[in-house]
Amino acid sequence: MTVDRQLISTLHTAFNSITQQSLYADKVIQHHIQDNPHWRREDKAYFVTTLYDLVRFVRKLAYLGNVTEQDFWPIWQAYQVLNDGHIPDWEEMRELTKSDLQARLESAPRAVQLSYPDWLDALGESQLGQNWPVVAQALNRAPGYYLRANTLKSSAQSLASKLAKEQITCEPVSPSLPDALAIEAVDRLFRSSAFQAGECEMQDAGSQQIAPLLDLAPGMKVVDACAGAGGKSLHIAALMNNKGRLLSMDIHQHKLDNLKKRAKRAGCHMIETRVIKNNKTIKRLKDKFDRVLLDVPCSGTGVLRRNPDSKWHLSEQSIDELIALQADLLQRYSQMCRPGGKLVYATCSVLPVENQQQVAQFLDANPDWTLQQELSLLPGINSEFDGFYGAVLRRNDSPLD
Repeated sequence: MTVDRQLISTLHTAFNSITQQSLYADKVIQHHIQDNPHWRREDKAYFVTTLYDLVRFVRKLAYLGNVTEQDFWPIWQAYQVLNDGHIPDWEEMRELTKSDLQARLESAPRAVQLSYPDWLDALGESQLGQNWPVVAQALNRAPGYYLRANTLKSSAQSLASKLAKEQITCEPVSPSLPDALAIEAVDRLFRSSAFQAGECEMQDAGSQQIAPLLDLAPGMKVVDACAGAGGKSLHIAALMNNKGRLLSMDIHQHKLDNLKKRAKRAGCHMIETRVIKNNKTIKRLKDKFDRVLLDVPCSGTGVLRRNPDSKWHLSEQSIDELIALQADLLQRYSQMCRPGGKLVYATCSVLPVENQQQVAQFLDANPDWTLQQELSLLPGINSEFDGFYGAVLRRNDSPLD
């Protein structure tokens, strides 16, 4: 498409907000779309796609333009040339050819070619070996978008039919994911009658594979101990057919407030929310639950396709701090699981140091627990979805069980 000067000027402003002020890309995008109600659908699509790609590939594009990572015009032009986009005759434009850029890229270090920080590229290789470049490239692709049909109110088939009547196309994902639908027109979804009636939720198809690991049944007592805004809590409630007890906990009240709104729309009346004020909140719940979901804070390396700016916010120190927090949460929060019950430890990370290694360390220190199952979704290797990890741990009935 031929790009409008005002649209590119807004893209410039948004890019600076992210690269110079370290604002989060999703918030910046939301602000500018609300600020430009006159934009057509294709304008919005170009703005969102291009801004995310500029952020995703900023290191590579800056290298090709021989500029800093905050120099918008050469970066945007390099992006346009590489993608055969329209180059306007503006004074900011320079002479660049696609063949020259591709030749320059061939001699660049791998971290530049992949557009990752040096330290994260090195960590990825140390953690995933020869799989790392494949995973890294897969995480650089634009994400797909997926729905989960809320089985308390609908089915995937009836949901797809209802959305089709509103010109929203979606397709089944896989027989192994019966409630999942791949969707194209995300912008229309939130105005649809099906969404407003609580018949579906936006949830990555990889994320939809975590709650079933809990091996749920109606009537159980379940705790989602790091619930956040509650996507997995809503899934749990649907899998339990709204029967039993589900306690959704988090340290942030505003996230739980959002969950309450989503639960009301979805018809999930079994969800109770509780803020974690201190360790006493956890100790009071010792041995109370049949199932515990522990979806811990993590690096988010598995969801870099959706949050490409986060790889520039991460640091080696922040990863180390997260690893220590994960180990602490797993040790303390596991006490809420009754003997004979199960705990699912989950992350949206692709790094074994946050996943398999955390579980192994926990099992070494806690012989009354047994690993029953592991799920490891690596984009580009065994998954077309986001990267997720889940481990099913069973608390033995007795030390000899």
